[in-house]
Amino acid sequence: MSYIITGKVYQAENTQGIPNLVITAFDHDLIGQPDRLGETTTNQQGEFTITYSEKDFQDQLFEVNPDIYIVVKTADASKILHSTQKTIRRQASKNEHFDIPIPQKILDADAVDAKPLLKLLIGVAWIDGELEPGEVTYLQQLATTKGLSNDPEIASLLSNKQTVSAQQAYDWVQAYLGTNPSPQKFVELDEALESLVASDTVIDEKEKELLAAFADKENRKTTLQQRLGSIFLDANFIAKVTPDTPDSRETARKNLKKGFAYARVPQAIISKFTSAQTNPEVKEDLAYRFLTLNFAPVRKEITADNLEVIGKLPQDLSGMFFRIGPNPRFAPLGLYHWFDGDGMVHGVNIKNGTASYRNRYVRTEGLKIEEKEGRAIWPGLLNLPRFDEPHGMMMKNVANTALAWHHGRLLALWEGGEPYELRVPDLETVGPYTFNDELTFPFTAHPKIDPQTGEMMFFGYQPLAKPYIQYGIVSPEGKIVKTMPIDIPSPISTHDFAITEKYTIFLDMPLALKPMRVMQGKIPLVFERNKPSRFGIIPRHGGEMRWFSVPSCMVYHIVNAYEEGNEVILVAYRMDWTQLFIRDIENPLIFPSTDALLEKVEPELTKLYRWRFNLSTGQVKEEVLDDEVAEFPRINDNYVGRKMRYVYSGLAAVYMERPLFDGVKKYDLQAGTAETKHFGRGRFGGECVFAPRPGGQAEDDGWVLTYVYDAVEKRSELIVLDAQNITAEPVARVLIPQRIPFGFHCEWVSSEKIAKAKR
Repeated sequence: MSYIITGKVYQAENTQGIPNLVITAFDHDLIGQPDRLGETTTNQQGEFTITYSEKDFQDQLFEVNPDIYIVVKTADASKILHSTQKTIRRQASKNEHFDIPIPQKILDADAVDAKPLLKLLIGVAWIDGELEPGEVTYLQQLATTKGLSNDPEIASLLSNKQTVSAQQAYDWVQAYLGTNPSPQKFVELDEALESLVASDTVIDEKEKELLAAFADKENRKTTLQQRLGSIFLDANFIAKVTPDTPDSRETARKNLKKGFAYARVPQAIISKFTSAQTNPEVKEDLAYRFLTLNFAPVRKEITADNLEVIGKLPQDLSGMFFRIGPNPRFAPLGLYHWFDGDGMVHGVNIKNGTASYRNRYVRTEGLKIEEKEGRAIWPGLLNLPRFDEPHGMMMKNVANTALAWHHGRLLALWEGGEPYELRVPDLETVGPYTFNDELTFPFTAHPKIDPQTGEMMFFGYQPLAKPYIQYGIVSPEGKIVKTMPIDIPSPISTHDFAITEKYTIFLDMPLALKPMRVMQGKIPLVFERNKPSRFGIIPRHGGEMRWFSVPSCMVYHIVNAYEEGNEVILVAYRMDWTQLFIRDIENPLIFPSTDALLEKVEPELTKLYRWRFNLSTGQVKEEVLDDEVAEFPRINDNYVGRKMRYVYSGLAAVYMERPLFDGVKKYDLQAGTAETKHFGRGRFGGECVFAPRPGGQAEDDGWVLTYVYDAVEKRSELIVLDAQNITAEPVARVLIPQRIPFGFHCEWVSSEKIAKAKR
């Protein structure tokens, strides 16, 4: 059966036909490259006819009629004048007609200057750090075709003696696009480069082998897009093409919902990326680590009263203990990391020596949509987001990381979006909490609440587009009273910060999001060990920032900070590097150790450190306080921002290949000593929390609470330890009727505070 496409190309101003233009018809396929239905040129009246048959397009299952579009090029096919690709004719009939007006200004435009585009293409070829022999050959052929083989600059660039840095490639692309380019400029760049590399020359098998990816016309466009993707999704390039002016409050709020990492990236860039490679071995390894054993989710939400208690709960211990963590509601999409699961809160309410338990999902907007559709919609942080923005979101706020109690509200936190308010004591989700719509940037998982003033300090980071860090202060009455950008040279992924009585301390660690790596099947988060780490100290309510550089390291969690004379003291857990518990299949890291047991596993080796920043001399002193690996530190929250004596941390089970903790370690920083309470064989916990005794005077007068999972008995329990006698047997063990998966951060809220809750 024959199909016919007819049409006329004419000047928009006077309908005069335009002769000798190249017309190509395509069938758009949902999968793979479009089918080329035919090509012809316009006659003297600007008219054209293309005839094709079913065999030209029926290569897709169930395809009955083609989805056609037309591309119009100049007579030498060097430039695209018009394309109907955005208005595809679905299920086209046997006879389709196109009237194509072309404005005179397009016809009068000078031919594309091939040299800057060829330079740009050379930069794209260099973006992976080397120029392959096949790429050189192809580019030399291209230079000859365009009459540029004798150009000194082009010849030098293709001699392989002159390397092209990634920054130079960014600059060439940005120079072509200009400042704050419109979406049309990106389209023009695509079309110009596609025209530049277009070639119908038949090459033999030997040449195909030599030219590698650029030789195959079907793969050439994909290769070009992948290389451009490495530029377009690089923060250095994005910084040059993103508007410098702040977003309006309405736009900022929309972006906060859309997805913090990519929201300010121009749509013309992100619309190009719809798929990425996944390493099956990495996917299998991550699923094994974070979706099995006690990392596996529990889907049942229960309420249980009068729980069995071994020992005796103190009568004056009254309140609720919470832990939040990841608990994927549906089978995850793509690569799954522990950080990706939907937030679930596990709470134990203690009162009058009795205990009750309940667990509830944090029902975020994204989770409610997925529950309605019965499947996962958004992938996690190791994948490219949903650039097609289903329901207006590229990424889902999972609200799974930490909890904060402020101004009578319990907030579930995730550093990529807004907090979610939970009702206490039933833990039902109230909804997103945006401080009366004043919140315009992501809210950290670790805000700091000053126990004296009642202020809550917070920050948010955006790992691709400026401003990279923003800082805010919430009044004791729950109102955002101040926000300001924090200037850093390049984007980072930062998890925590600190306050003192007068200052706020920011961390500039070299952990970066590089999404273009996903296009190559690699992990997008990279720790750049060649860069130093920095701590920035600024007066709490604004002023001059002081930066202090230290050798490259990573800090996820702060213990506390305080002032002492002309020094600011920071205590935190430090590691030499991080790869987020992800086994690097291609380049496994070898952790230096003389301990044969430690050499068999690759945990994140976090150790307790102290830094002294001298505000008078600008000097910094770094010292290790403990060689034993631990994490998830907590203190008596009444000492946040002030000098404290005691720290309670989870002791790392370094003999396990997963991030597990088999004890609680109490540090006495004044005495320089430490005591450890081990949970016992096959028993693992996580972060603990200090619950102060009502009316207590000593800093450690109270209890330490944490969940423990017994892998032998397959049972979870809440243990209560006497903080002043940490090594003794638990004061009480509360048996939980359901398994509690390993999670993240904890919170204790006294009954007195709950009585004053806003909900």
